Amino acid sequence: MPSQETLSDHDWIVRFSARLHARWPTVLRVQRDETAAELALQPHWRCLEPEDAAVCWLRQGIPDHEDVPF
Repeated sequence: MPSQETLSDHDWIVRFSARLHARWPTVLRVQRDETAAELALQPHWRCLEPEDAAVCWLRQGIPDHEDVPF
């Protein structure tokens, strides 16, 4: 796999979108691609491998079991 320095924006977006599809198959491709393109502009996400970024992005708003008071 290429390093982040050589990974093109297009490839990052395609891989991110593919991971979103694997985890979130009901969302239309155009919506996944738009999300990926928006996040690819943000250094916080772009510095991650696209697959890792997708998983982290999807986990936002989903509390970890340790965060839920019982």
